[in-house]
Amino acid sequence: MKRLALILLLSCVALTACQPSNTLRLMTYNVHNCIGMDGTLSCERIAQVITNENVEVVALQELDSMTMRIPNQDILKNLADLTGMHPTFGASIDYRGGKYGIGVLTREKPISWKRIPLPCRSEPRSLLIVELEDYFFCSTHLSLHAEDRVTSAAIITEELSKLNKPVIIAGDFNAEPNEESITRLSDDICFASSPTKFTYPADKPEIEIDYIGIYNKNVSKHKVIEAYVVDAPIESDHRPLVSELQFKKQ
Repeated sequence: MKRLALILLLSCVALTACQPSNTLRLMTYNVHNCIGMDGTLSCERIAQVITNENVEVVALQELDSMTMRIPNQDILKNLADLTGMHPTFGASIDYRGGKYGIGVLTREKPISWKRIPLPCRSEPRSLLIVELEDYFFCSTHLSLHAEDRVTSAAIITEELSKLNKPVIIAGDFNAEPNEESITRLSDDICFASSPTKFTYPADKPEIEIDYIGIYNKNVSKHKVIEAYVVDAPIESDHRPLVSELQFKKQ
């Protein structure tokens, strides 16, 4: 009997050890419509930054799609074609004959997606939720107004609580770590720490407003590894933030 119990115990340990897991490399990047600090529009430069980091998923902000501002250009599609990734676009507003908003690029083809509107007194903002096989990945770009960001924080945590897989969120939150919107979000989201952390402005970064995190109910199974800021001083007005997540598949 004791021998049988030992065999069962060892079998359970072996089964647990064999559960599939991997490391996800994630990025968030406010690409400023691929217009760099030198005023040059170049999707190729932004795509090269993304490709160099070998990431699985990217949250992107400030994307025009077929507007008169950047005629006949779908910025997210351009980046998808250049990187070989799948694009998901979340239009926050109609703008000059086209759309303007946020997006996600993924190596894996998404199962579904939805856009949640967020408040902004000067310009509507969004939370874009993309469903993949083993997790949800969310991109967001919050308001320039502090009161709107606090309201958005409550909306975001409510939406994340409804999802039935591990949830990762990334984006330009337009708020530094000690601001109310971030402290409230930190009650529910474990944000990756970065020793460099400053992403804005790209040429001489001194502000931390871009973040990657995992919804807290998933933290016991998945571990956010320390993030880092990519040395990209000219391609956009932000530098991208990259993090790795030790992720156990469902």
